Amino acid sequence: MKNDLIQQINGLLNRLSVQLASRFEHQIDNELTVKQVLLLELIRTGCASTKDLAAQLNISMSAVSQILNKLETKEYITRSINPENRREIVLKLAAKGERYFEEAQTLEEEINREIYGQLPVEDLEQMVRILEQLNGIVKGE
Repeated sequence: MKNDLIQQINGLLNRLSVQLASRFEHQIDNELTVKQVLLLELIRTGCASTKDLAAQLNISMSAVSQILNKLETKEYITRSINPENRREIVLKLAAKGERYFEEAQTLEEEINREIYGQLPVEDLEQMVRILEQLNGIVKGE
């Protein structure tokens, strides 16, 4: 019984993701991989050393360097040498990277308004409680 419900939930979540992607595809930047987006998000929130990025994503520093090279080539980030510590590279979002997050925010607001906004407040509150519980389980709490 419980496994059937979990499979049903997983199927519904997958279907929701596909339907959202299909409905809003014209607004989604499909140029980036998931790891590239994660790195951009980490850079945007202030994680700017290769070592820290590797630790956050649990990947090698070599893999981080390869992803950063691609992001720089695609003009999503800039790299420069820290004038105060010449051994340190400073990572920042380039204009295209900033635009990516502005567009993502606009899309999120549209999805919130058009999709989630149709649910009653009580359902949204229950969804928040369930997602918080799931996050706690994943974290090992």
